[in-house]
Amino acid sequence: MLARAIAFSRSLLAGGRAGDAGAAGGRRIASNVLVQLGARTITMAISIVTVSLTARTLDSSGYGIWTAAASYVGIFTVLTDLGFTTVAMQRMAAEPEREQDWLGALVTARIALSILATILCAISIPLFLSPSDSRQTVTLIMLVAVLSGGGSALMAVFSSRLRAGLVLSFTVLQSVIWLAAVVTLAATHASVVTFAIVYSVLNALIIALQMRTGLRLASVAWGAGVRLWRSLARVAIPIGIASVLITVYYQIDSVLLLQMAGPSETGVYGAAYTFIGPLTFLPAAVMSSFYPVIAAVYGHDQDRARRLVQTCAELMAMIALPILAGAIALSDQIVHFLYGPGYAQSGGLLPILMIAFVSICFGTLAGVLAPVLKLQWRLALYSAIGAAVNIALNVILIPSHGAYGSAWATVATEVLTMTLMLGTVLYSLRLRLVPWNILRTVALAAAMTGVMLAARPLGLIPAGLLGIAFYGVGVFAIRIVDLDQLRALRAQPTRVETVS
Repeated sequence: MLARAIAFSRSLLAGGRAGDAGAAGGRRIASNVLVQLGARTITMAISIVTVSLTARTLDSSGYGIWTAAASYVGIFTVLTDLGFTTVAMQRMAAEPEREQDWLGALVTARIALSILATILCAISIPLFLSPSDSRQTVTLIMLVAVLSGGGSALMAVFSSRLRAGLVLSFTVLQSVIWLAAVVTLAATHASVVTFAIVYSVLNALIIALQMRTGLRLASVAWGAGVRLWRSLARVAIPIGIASVLITVYYQIDSVLLLQMAGPSETGVYGAAYTFIGPLTFLPAAVMSSFYPVIAAVYGHDQDRARRLVQTCAELMAMIALPILAGAIALSDQIVHFLYGPGYAQSGGLLPILMIAFVSICFGTLAGVLAPVLKLQWRLALYSAIGAAVNIALNVILIPSHGAYGSAWATVATEVLTMTLMLGTVLYSLRLRLVPWNILRTVALAAAMTGVMLAARPLGLIPAGLLGIAFYGVGVFAIRIVDLDQLRALRAQPTRVETVS
Protein backbone atom coordinates (compact mmCIF):
# COMPACT_ATOMS: atom_id res chain seq x y z
CA MET A 1 0.00 0.00 0.00
CA LEU A 2 2.78 2.42 0.95
CA ALA A 3 4.71 1.55 -2.21
CA ARG A 4 1.63 2.26 -4.33
CA ALA A 5 1.08 5.58 -2.60
CA ILE A 6 4.69 6.58 -3.24
CA ALA A 7 4.47 5.50 -6.88
CA PHE A 8 1.23 7.45 -7.34
CA SER A 9 2.76 10.57 -5.78
CA ARG A 10 5.77 10.32 -8.05
CA SER A 11 3.62 9.94 -11.16
CA LEU A 12 1.40 12.82 -10.05
CA LEU A 13 4.37 15.14 -9.58
CA ALA A 14 6.34 13.96 -12.61
CA GLY A 15 7.57 16.60 -15.01
CA GLY A 16 6.82 14.63 -18.17
CA ARG A 17 8.59 14.97 -21.51
CA ALA A 18 8.39 17.15 -24.58
CA GLY A 19 5.77 15.85 -27.01
CA ASP A 20 3.49 14.32 -24.39
CA ALA A 21 0.50 16.40 -25.55
CA GLY A 22 0.62 15.26 -29.15
CA ALA A 23 0.68 11.61 -28.07
CA ALA A 24 -2.04 12.02 -25.44
CA GLY A 25 -5.22 10.00 -25.79
CA GLY A 26 -8.55 10.22 -24.08
CA ARG A 27 -7.41 8.59 -20.87
CA ARG A 28 -4.48 10.98 -20.45
CA ILE A 29 -6.67 14.02 -21.10
CA ALA A 30 -9.35 12.77 -18.71
CA SER A 31 -6.85 12.05 -15.94
CA ASN A 32 -5.31 15.50 -16.36
CA VAL A 33 -8.75 17.12 -16.09
CA LEU A 34 -9.58 15.06 -12.99
CA VAL A 35 -6.28 15.95 -11.32
CA GLN A 36 -6.98 19.62 -11.95
CA LEU A 37 -10.56 19.43 -10.74
CA GLY A 38 -9.43 17.57 -7.62
CA ALA A 39 -6.73 20.12 -6.86
CA ARG A 40 -9.05 23.03 -7.57
CA THR A 41 -11.72 21.54 -5.33
CA ILE A 42 -9.19 21.44 -2.50
CA THR A 43 -8.05 25.00 -3.11
CA MET A 44 -11.64 26.27 -3.45
CA ALA A 45 -12.61 24.64 -0.17
CA ILE A 46 -9.62 26.27 1.51
CA SER A 47 -10.41 29.57 -0.22
CA ILE A 48 -13.91 29.56 1.23
CA VAL A 49 -12.42 29.47 4.72
CA THR A 50 -9.70 32.05 4.07
CA VAL A 51 -12.08 34.49 2.36
CA SER A 52 -14.59 34.12 5.18
CA LEU A 53 -11.98 34.74 7.87
CA THR A 54 -10.45 37.64 5.96
CA ALA A 55 -13.81 39.35 5.43
CA ARG A 56 -14.87 38.85 9.05
CA THR A 57 -11.53 40.10 10.40
CA LEU A 58 -11.29 43.20 8.22
CA ASP A 59 -15.06 44.09 8.22
CA SER A 60 -16.68 45.43 5.06
CA SER A 61 -14.55 48.60 4.84
CA GLY A 62 -11.20 46.86 5.32
CA TYR A 63 -12.24 44.04 3.01
CA GLY A 64 -13.26 46.60 0.42
CA ILE A 65 -9.72 48.04 0.46
CA TRP A 66 -8.24 44.52 0.23
CA THR A 67 -10.48 43.66 -2.74
CA ALA A 68 -9.87 46.91 -4.60
CA ALA A 69 -6.08 46.72 -4.06
CA ALA A 70 -5.99 43.17 -5.39
CA SER A 71 -8.09 44.21 -8.38
CA TYR A 72 -5.85 47.18 -9.13
CA VAL A 73 -2.70 45.07 -8.97
CA GLY A 74 -4.43 42.43 -11.09
CA ILE A 75 -4.83 44.91 -13.95
CA PHE A 76 -1.04 45.29 -14.10
CA THR A 77 -0.31 41.62 -13.47
CA VAL A 78 -1.81 40.77 -16.85
CA LEU A 79 0.85 43.00 -18.43
CA THR A 80 3.44 40.43 -17.36
CA ASP A 81 1.99 37.89 -19.80
CA LEU A 82 0.30 39.63 -22.77
CA GLY A 83 -0.61 36.30 -24.32
CA PHE A 84 2.97 34.98 -24.41
CA THR A 85 2.13 31.95 -22.25
CA THR A 86 -0.78 30.85 -24.44
CA VAL A 87 1.27 31.10 -27.63
CA ALA A 88 4.36 29.48 -26.12
CA MET A 89 2.27 26.55 -24.86
CA GLN A 90 0.86 26.08 -28.34
CA ARG A 91 4.34 26.10 -29.87
CA MET A 92 5.80 23.76 -27.24
CA ALA A 93 2.96 21.29 -27.84
CA ALA A 94 3.12 21.53 -31.64
CA GLU A 95 6.95 21.64 -31.90
CA PRO A 96 8.28 19.48 -29.04
CA GLU A 97 11.73 19.35 -30.62
CA ARG A 98 12.05 23.11 -29.95
CA GLU A 99 10.47 23.10 -26.49
CA GLN A 100 13.51 24.55 -24.72
CA ASP A 101 13.72 27.40 -27.25
CA TRP A 102 10.08 28.43 -26.86
CA LEU A 103 10.33 28.07 -23.08
CA GLY A 104 13.38 30.35 -23.10
CA ALA A 105 11.48 32.90 -25.18
CA LEU A 106 8.55 32.79 -22.75
CA VAL A 107 10.56 33.11 -19.54
CA THR A 108 12.89 35.88 -20.71
CA ALA A 109 10.04 37.88 -22.24
CA ARG A 110 7.92 37.60 -19.10
CA ILE A 111 10.79 38.61 -16.82
CA ALA A 112 11.22 41.77 -18.88
CA LEU A 113 7.48 42.44 -18.90
CA SER A 114 7.25 41.88 -15.12
CA ILE A 115 9.87 44.53 -14.42
CA LEU A 116 8.16 47.01 -16.74
CA ALA A 117 4.67 46.32 -15.33
CA THR A 118 5.92 46.75 -11.73
CA ILE A 119 7.38 50.15 -12.54
CA LEU A 120 4.20 51.28 -14.30
CA CYS A 121 1.99 50.10 -11.42
CA ALA A 122 4.14 51.83 -8.79
CA ILE A 123 4.03 55.11 -10.73
CA SER A 124 0.27 54.94 -11.28
CA ILE A 125 -0.83 54.20 -7.71
CA PRO A 126 -0.62 57.79 -6.39
CA LEU A 127 -2.34 59.03 -9.56
CA PHE A 128 -5.43 56.81 -9.41
CA LEU A 129 -5.89 55.82 -5.75
CA SER A 130 -6.47 58.29 -2.94
CA PRO A 131 -4.13 58.00 0.08
CA SER A 132 -6.98 57.50 2.57
CA ASP A 133 -7.83 54.20 4.29
CA SER A 134 -4.41 52.61 3.53
CA ARG A 135 -5.38 52.14 -0.12
CA GLN A 136 -2.02 53.18 -1.52
CA THR A 137 0.00 51.33 1.13
CA VAL A 138 -1.77 48.00 0.63
CA THR A 139 -1.53 48.26 -3.16
CA LEU A 140 2.20 49.05 -3.05
CA ILE A 141 2.87 46.05 -0.81
CA MET A 142 1.00 43.74 -3.18
CA LEU A 143 3.25 44.76 -6.09
CA VAL A 144 5.23 41.57 -5.40
CA ALA A 145 2.54 39.72 -7.36
CA VAL A 146 3.36 41.79 -10.45
CA LEU A 147 7.13 41.38 -10.14
CA SER A 148 6.91 37.59 -9.77
CA GLY A 149 5.20 36.98 -13.12
CA GLY A 150 8.42 35.98 -14.88
CA GLY A 151 9.30 33.25 -12.41
CA SER A 152 5.92 31.57 -12.62
CA ALA A 153 6.25 31.30 -16.42
CA LEU A 154 8.40 28.19 -16.05
CA MET A 155 5.31 26.22 -15.08
CA ALA A 156 3.90 26.60 -18.60
CA VAL A 157 6.16 23.85 -19.90
CA PHE A 158 4.54 21.31 -17.59
CA SER A 159 1.06 22.46 -18.55
CA SER A 160 2.00 21.93 -22.22
CA ARG A 161 3.03 18.36 -21.30
CA LEU A 162 -0.32 17.74 -19.51
CA ARG A 163 1.36 17.51 -16.10
CA ALA A 164 -1.25 19.28 -14.03
CA GLY A 165 -0.26 17.52 -10.82
CA LEU A 166 3.13 19.19 -10.69
CA VAL A 167 1.80 22.63 -11.64
CA LEU A 168 -1.05 22.57 -9.14
CA SER A 169 1.01 21.17 -6.28
CA PHE A 170 2.30 24.71 -5.77
CA THR A 171 -1.21 26.14 -5.83
CA VAL A 172 -2.35 23.67 -3.18
CA LEU A 173 0.76 24.35 -1.08
CA GLN A 174 0.17 28.10 -1.26
CA SER A 175 -3.48 27.66 -0.26
CA VAL A 176 -2.58 25.56 2.78
CA ILE A 177 0.10 27.98 3.99
CA TRP A 178 -2.18 30.97 3.39
CA LEU A 179 -4.93 29.27 5.40
CA ALA A 180 -2.58 28.88 8.36
CA ALA A 181 -1.48 32.49 7.98
CA VAL A 182 -5.06 33.82 7.81
CA VAL A 183 -6.06 31.85 10.92
CA THR A 184 -3.15 33.47 12.77
CA LEU A 185 -3.95 36.92 11.40
CA ALA A 186 -7.60 36.58 12.34
CA ALA A 187 -6.70 35.45 15.88
CA THR A 188 -4.53 38.54 16.32
CA HIS A 189 -7.07 40.90 14.68
CA ALA A 190 -4.46 42.00 12.14
CA SER A 191 -4.92 45.05 9.93
CA VAL A 192 -5.32 45.03 6.17
CA VAL A 193 -1.70 46.20 5.84
CA THR A 194 -0.47 43.16 7.77
CA PHE A 195 -2.58 40.88 5.58
CA ALA A 196 -0.93 42.39 2.51
CA ILE A 197 2.60 41.95 3.89
CA VAL A 198 2.08 38.28 4.78
CA TYR A 199 0.40 37.53 1.45
CA SER A 200 3.25 39.12 -0.51
CA VAL A 201 5.93 37.21 1.41
CA LEU A 202 4.10 33.93 0.78
CA ASN A 203 3.73 34.73 -2.92
CA ALA A 204 7.48 35.36 -3.21
CA LEU A 205 8.23 32.04 -1.49
CA ILE A 206 6.03 30.03 -3.87
CA ILE A 207 7.55 31.71 -6.93
CA ALA A 208 11.04 30.81 -5.70
CA LEU A 209 10.01 27.15 -5.33
CA GLN A 210 8.44 27.15 -8.82
CA MET A 211 11.61 28.53 -10.36
CA ARG A 212 13.79 25.95 -8.61
CA THR A 213 11.57 23.09 -9.77
CA GLY A 214 11.21 24.38 -13.31
CA LEU A 215 14.95 24.81 -13.82
CA ARG A 216 15.57 21.31 -12.46
CA LEU A 217 13.00 19.45 -14.60
CA ALA A 218 13.07 21.41 -17.87
CA SER A 219 15.73 22.83 -20.16
CA VAL A 220 15.66 26.54 -20.95
CA ALA A 221 17.49 27.90 -23.99
CA TRP A 222 18.04 31.44 -22.79
CA GLY A 223 19.92 32.83 -25.80
CA ALA A 224 17.76 31.10 -28.41
CA GLY A 225 14.70 32.21 -26.49
CA VAL A 226 15.55 35.89 -26.75
CA ARG A 227 15.96 35.49 -30.50
CA LEU A 228 12.41 34.11 -30.69
CA TRP A 229 10.80 37.14 -29.02
CA ARG A 230 9.70 38.60 -32.34
CA SER A 231 8.08 35.35 -33.52
CA LEU A 232 6.36 34.93 -30.17
CA ALA A 233 5.20 38.55 -29.97
CA ARG A 234 3.76 38.55 -33.49
CA VAL A 235 1.10 36.04 -32.43
CA ALA A 236 0.91 37.05 -28.75
CA ILE A 237 0.35 40.80 -29.11
CA PRO A 238 -3.35 40.62 -30.06
CA ILE A 239 -3.91 38.01 -27.34
CA GLY A 240 -2.09 40.28 -24.91
CA ILE A 241 -4.26 43.24 -25.86
CA ALA A 242 -7.32 41.06 -25.32
CA SER A 243 -5.97 39.85 -21.96
CA VAL A 244 -5.44 43.41 -20.75
CA LEU A 245 -8.92 44.46 -21.82
CA ILE A 246 -10.52 41.37 -20.28
CA THR A 247 -8.69 42.03 -17.03
CA VAL A 248 -9.86 45.63 -17.12
CA TYR A 249 -13.50 44.66 -17.22
CA TYR A 250 -12.92 41.88 -14.66
CA GLN A 251 -11.22 44.20 -12.17
CA ILE A 252 -12.27 47.78 -12.87
CA ASP A 253 -15.68 47.43 -11.22
CA SER A 254 -14.16 47.10 -7.73
CA VAL A 255 -11.85 50.07 -8.33
CA LEU A 256 -14.72 52.22 -9.63
CA LEU A 257 -16.95 51.15 -6.74
CA LEU A 258 -14.26 52.12 -4.22
CA GLN A 259 -13.85 55.56 -5.75
CA MET A 260 -17.57 56.23 -6.47
CA ALA A 261 -19.44 54.38 -3.70
CA GLY A 262 -16.90 53.90 -0.89
CA PRO A 263 -15.17 50.94 0.78
CA SER A 264 -18.27 49.49 2.47
CA GLU A 265 -20.18 49.05 -0.80
CA THR A 266 -17.02 47.68 -2.39
CA GLY A 267 -16.63 45.16 0.42
CA VAL A 268 -20.18 43.89 -0.02
CA TYR A 269 -19.62 43.52 -3.75
CA GLY A 270 -16.21 41.93 -3.22
CA ALA A 271 -17.67 39.30 -0.88
CA ALA A 272 -19.93 38.08 -3.69
CA TYR A 273 -17.45 38.63 -6.53
CA THR A 274 -14.74 36.71 -4.67
CA PHE A 275 -16.52 33.48 -5.59
CA ILE A 276 -15.80 34.05 -9.28
CA GLY A 277 -12.01 33.98 -8.90
CA PRO A 278 -11.69 30.43 -7.52
CA LEU A 279 -14.52 29.16 -9.74
CA THR A 280 -12.84 30.33 -12.95
CA PHE A 281 -10.19 27.71 -12.30
CA LEU A 282 -12.79 25.08 -13.24
CA PRO A 283 -13.15 26.06 -16.91
CA ALA A 284 -9.42 26.80 -16.92
CA ALA A 285 -8.75 23.25 -15.72
CA VAL A 286 -10.76 21.83 -18.60
CA MET A 287 -9.17 24.03 -21.25
CA SER A 288 -5.60 23.68 -19.99
CA SER A 289 -5.98 19.92 -20.45
CA PHE A 290 -7.70 20.07 -23.85
CA TYR A 291 -5.85 23.05 -25.34
CA PRO A 292 -2.41 21.44 -25.83
CA VAL A 293 -4.06 18.45 -27.52
CA ILE A 294 -6.27 20.61 -29.78
CA ALA A 295 -3.21 22.72 -30.67
CA ALA A 296 -1.22 19.59 -31.50
CA VAL A 297 -3.87 17.87 -33.67
CA TYR A 298 -5.78 20.73 -35.33
CA GLY A 299 -3.42 21.04 -38.27
CA HIS A 300 -3.78 17.39 -39.36
CA ASP A 301 -7.01 16.10 -37.77
CA GLN A 302 -9.70 18.78 -37.68
CA ASP A 303 -12.48 16.25 -37.10
CA ARG A 304 -10.87 15.21 -33.85
CA ALA A 305 -10.41 18.86 -32.91
CA ARG A 306 -14.15 19.44 -33.44
CA ARG A 307 -15.04 16.45 -31.26
CA LEU A 308 -12.79 17.83 -28.53
CA VAL A 309 -14.47 21.26 -28.73
CA GLN A 310 -17.92 19.65 -28.51
CA THR A 311 -16.79 17.76 -25.41
CA CYS A 312 -15.42 20.97 -23.89
CA ALA A 313 -18.76 22.75 -24.43
CA GLU A 314 -20.64 19.94 -22.71
CA LEU A 315 -18.19 19.97 -19.80
CA MET A 316 -18.62 23.74 -19.42
CA ALA A 317 -22.38 23.29 -19.05
CA MET A 318 -21.88 20.47 -16.53
CA ILE A 319 -19.56 22.68 -14.45
CA ALA A 320 -21.38 26.02 -14.60
CA LEU A 321 -25.08 25.24 -14.39
CA PRO A 322 -25.18 23.41 -11.02
CA ILE A 323 -23.16 26.26 -9.50
CA LEU A 324 -25.73 28.74 -10.78
CA ALA A 325 -28.48 26.51 -9.38
CA GLY A 326 -26.87 26.53 -5.94
CA ALA A 327 -26.50 30.31 -5.99
CA ILE A 328 -30.14 30.84 -6.98
CA ALA A 329 -31.47 28.54 -4.28
CA LEU A 330 -29.12 29.14 -1.37
CA SER A 331 -27.22 32.41 -1.90
CA ASP A 332 -28.46 34.17 1.24
CA GLN A 333 -27.64 31.16 3.42
CA ILE A 334 -24.20 30.78 1.81
CA VAL A 335 -23.34 34.42 2.44
CA HIS A 336 -24.62 34.39 6.02
CA PHE A 337 -22.68 31.20 6.76
CA LEU A 338 -19.41 32.55 5.34
CA TYR A 339 -19.49 36.25 6.14
CA GLY A 340 -22.10 36.82 8.83
CA PRO A 341 -25.03 39.26 8.92
CA GLY A 342 -22.88 42.27 8.01
CA TYR A 343 -22.76 41.10 4.38
CA ALA A 344 -26.47 40.34 3.88
CA GLN A 345 -26.60 42.45 0.73
CA SER A 346 -24.07 40.10 -0.90
CA GLY A 347 -26.71 37.37 -0.91
CA GLY A 348 -28.64 39.22 -3.58
CA LEU A 349 -25.52 39.86 -5.65
CA LEU A 350 -24.29 36.26 -5.75
CA PRO A 351 -26.91 34.78 -8.15
CA ILE A 352 -26.42 37.70 -10.53
CA LEU A 353 -22.66 37.17 -10.63
CA MET A 354 -23.09 33.42 -11.13
CA ILE A 355 -24.98 34.20 -14.35
CA ALA A 356 -21.77 35.92 -15.42
CA PHE A 357 -19.82 32.81 -14.37
CA VAL A 358 -21.82 30.62 -16.76
CA SER A 359 -20.90 32.99 -19.56
CA ILE A 360 -17.26 33.03 -18.42
CA CYS A 361 -17.07 29.25 -18.79
CA PHE A 362 -18.13 29.31 -22.45
CA GLY A 363 -16.08 32.45 -23.05
CA THR A 364 -13.00 30.64 -21.74
CA LEU A 365 -13.58 27.87 -24.26
CA ALA A 366 -13.79 30.39 -27.11
CA GLY A 367 -10.93 32.61 -25.99
CA VAL A 368 -8.42 29.83 -25.46
CA LEU A 369 -8.97 28.55 -29.01
CA ALA A 370 -8.24 31.94 -30.62
CA PRO A 371 -4.52 31.35 -31.36
CA VAL A 372 -5.18 27.87 -32.76
CA LEU A 373 -7.73 29.31 -35.20
CA LYS A 374 -5.73 32.49 -35.87
CA LEU A 375 -8.47 34.65 -34.37
CA GLN A 376 -6.22 36.68 -32.06
CA TRP A 377 -7.19 40.08 -33.46
CA ARG A 378 -10.86 39.18 -33.39
CA LEU A 379 -10.47 38.31 -29.69
CA ALA A 380 -8.77 41.67 -29.12
CA LEU A 381 -11.59 43.52 -30.89
CA TYR A 382 -14.33 41.79 -28.91
CA SER A 383 -12.44 42.38 -25.67
CA ALA A 384 -12.16 46.09 -26.48
CA ILE A 385 -15.91 46.22 -27.04
CA GLY A 386 -16.44 44.43 -23.72
CA ALA A 387 -14.15 46.76 -21.80
CA ALA A 388 -15.84 49.87 -23.22
CA VAL A 389 -19.31 48.54 -22.47
CA ASN A 390 -18.32 47.49 -18.95
CA ILE A 391 -16.77 50.82 -17.99
CA ALA A 392 -19.71 52.75 -19.46
CA LEU A 393 -22.29 50.61 -17.65
CA ASN A 394 -20.41 50.87 -14.34
CA VAL A 395 -20.19 54.66 -14.60
CA ILE A 396 -23.91 54.86 -15.42
CA LEU A 397 -25.20 52.31 -12.91
CA ILE A 398 -22.99 52.69 -9.82
CA PRO A 399 -24.29 56.14 -8.73
CA SER A 400 -27.91 54.94 -8.67
CA HIS A 401 -27.59 51.20 -7.96
CA GLY A 402 -24.20 50.76 -6.26
CA ALA A 403 -22.96 47.17 -6.11
CA TYR A 404 -26.02 45.84 -7.96
CA GLY A 405 -25.21 48.14 -10.87
CA SER A 406 -21.70 46.70 -11.08
CA ALA A 407 -23.05 43.15 -10.92
CA TRP A 408 -25.43 43.65 -13.84
CA ALA A 409 -22.71 45.47 -15.78
CA THR A 410 -20.53 42.37 -15.35
CA VAL A 411 -23.30 40.08 -16.60
CA ALA A 412 -23.99 42.22 -19.66
CA THR A 413 -20.31 42.40 -20.53
CA GLU A 414 -19.65 38.67 -20.16
CA VAL A 415 -22.69 37.63 -22.18
CA LEU A 416 -21.84 40.08 -24.97
CA THR A 417 -18.18 39.09 -25.33
CA MET A 418 -18.88 35.36 -24.98
CA THR A 419 -21.58 35.45 -27.67
CA LEU A 420 -19.35 37.30 -30.10
CA MET A 421 -16.27 35.11 -29.59
CA LEU A 422 -17.96 31.73 -29.33
CA GLY A 423 -20.00 32.41 -32.46
CA THR A 424 -16.83 33.34 -34.35
CA VAL A 425 -14.94 30.25 -33.13
CA LEU A 426 -17.73 27.85 -34.08
CA TYR A 427 -18.06 29.46 -37.51
CA SER A 428 -14.31 29.17 -38.07
CA LEU A 429 -14.35 25.51 -37.02
CA ARG A 430 -17.43 24.85 -39.17
CA LEU A 431 -18.93 23.29 -36.08
CA ARG A 432 -22.56 23.35 -35.06
CA LEU A 433 -22.72 22.25 -31.45
CA VAL A 434 -24.96 19.26 -30.79
CA PRO A 435 -27.26 20.75 -28.12
CA TRP A 436 -28.91 17.72 -26.53
CA ASN A 437 -26.46 17.09 -23.69
CA ILE A 438 -26.36 20.80 -22.88
CA LEU A 439 -30.16 21.02 -22.86
CA ARG A 440 -30.38 17.96 -20.61
CA THR A 441 -27.90 19.65 -18.27
CA VAL A 442 -30.05 22.81 -18.22
CA ALA A 443 -33.13 20.76 -17.31
CA LEU A 444 -31.25 18.85 -14.62
CA ALA A 445 -29.85 22.06 -13.10
CA ALA A 446 -33.34 23.58 -13.04
CA ALA A 447 -34.66 20.52 -11.22
CA MET A 448 -31.69 20.72 -8.84
CA THR A 449 -32.68 24.31 -8.04
CA GLY A 450 -36.18 23.13 -7.16
CA VAL A 451 -34.85 20.39 -4.89
CA MET A 452 -32.65 22.83 -2.97
CA LEU A 453 -35.42 25.43 -2.68
CA ALA A 454 -37.71 22.77 -1.21
CA ALA A 455 -34.95 21.71 1.20
CA ARG A 456 -34.04 25.25 2.33
CA PRO A 457 -35.82 24.91 5.69
CA LEU A 458 -33.43 22.07 6.56
CA GLY A 459 -30.48 24.46 6.45
CA LEU A 460 -27.61 25.21 4.08
CA ILE A 461 -25.59 22.00 4.39
CA PRO A 462 -28.49 19.49 4.13
CA ALA A 463 -30.05 21.41 1.24
CA GLY A 464 -26.71 21.69 -0.54
CA LEU A 465 -25.89 18.01 -0.10
CA LEU A 466 -29.32 16.99 -1.37
CA GLY A 467 -28.84 19.19 -4.44
CA ILE A 468 -25.39 17.75 -5.15
CA ALA A 469 -26.64 14.18 -4.72
CA PHE A 470 -29.61 14.84 -7.00
CA TYR A 471 -27.36 16.31 -9.67
CA GLY A 472 -24.77 13.53 -9.37
CA VAL A 473 -27.37 10.82 -9.84
CA GLY A 474 -29.07 12.79 -12.61
CA VAL A 475 -26.02 13.11 -14.87
CA PHE A 476 -25.97 9.31 -15.16
CA ALA A 477 -29.71 8.69 -15.01
CA ILE A 478 -30.49 10.89 -18.02
CA ARG A 479 -27.24 9.91 -19.76
CA ILE A 480 -25.45 13.25 -19.70
CA VAL A 481 -22.49 11.05 -18.83
CA ASP A 482 -22.53 7.58 -20.38
CA LEU A 483 -20.98 4.80 -18.27
CA ASP A 484 -20.31 2.70 -21.39
CA GLN A 485 -18.26 5.52 -22.90
CA LEU A 486 -16.30 5.95 -19.69
CA ARG A 487 -15.41 2.24 -19.80
CA ALA A 488 -14.45 2.58 -23.46
CA LEU A 489 -12.26 5.54 -22.59
CA ARG A 490 -10.32 3.40 -20.15
CA ALA A 491 -10.05 0.54 -22.57
CA GLN A 492 -8.97 2.66 -25.58
CA PRO A 493 -6.58 5.35 -24.31
CA THR A 494 -5.80 6.70 -27.77
CA ARG A 495 -9.35 7.59 -28.69
CA VAL A 496 -11.30 10.69 -27.67
CA GLU A 497 -15.06 10.76 -28.03
CA THR A 498 -17.73 13.30 -27.24
CA VAL A 499 -19.54 12.58 -24.00
CA SER A 500 -23.17 11.82 -24.83
